Amino acid sequence: MKLFSTERTNVYLLTPDLADSLQLFLLENRSHFAPYEPLRHEDYFTLNSITQRIESALNDYEARKCLQMVFTLKGENNIIGSINFTNFIFGVFQACYLGFSLDRASQGKGLMHEALSKSIDYVHKTYGFHRIMANHLPDNARSSKTLGTLGFVKEGYAHSYLKINGVWQDHVLNSLVLPEEA
Repeated sequence: MKLFSTERTNVYLLTPDLADSLQLFLLENRSHFAPYEPLRHEDYFTLNSITQRIESALNDYEARKCLQMVFTLKGENNIIGSINFTNFIFGVFQACYLGFSLDRASQGKGLMHEALSKSIDYVHKTYGFHRIMANHLPDNARSSKTLGTLGFVKEGYAHSYLKINGVWQDHVLNSLVLPEEA
């Protein structure tokens, strides 16, 4: 289901009909993503496992717990990026976490910035979040730059924060504070 478009991309809610395309995206970028993700076992890349994760995410989406999206270039079907807003918290906090990944061949073209900018607007209008948090490895200059150009501010540094690629690693903590919806 297409949620919206940007100048060069179409952004979709991640649904089971996109499982084949997501599998291709994950397999083609497996070594590229590995330094930034938890260790992935072979089962993670199977179509059955991918479909189950999508269905679980859809249940969480319907329960207003997360929003998992993918995007393509306009006029194309191949997924080139994913954007995930997770751990929705409402009430006095009104916040969520942001995660994103981009196909190696699509980097350096401003596509992630373009898709994220509109995705943040969409999430802000749809859910009314006040704060979006996004963390990255200290040496991930691309993510740091992308977040900075979107207005995220470094708020801290967490030692041994997440187990990435089999090793507990430090992370830079960032957030974007959004204006209150009128």
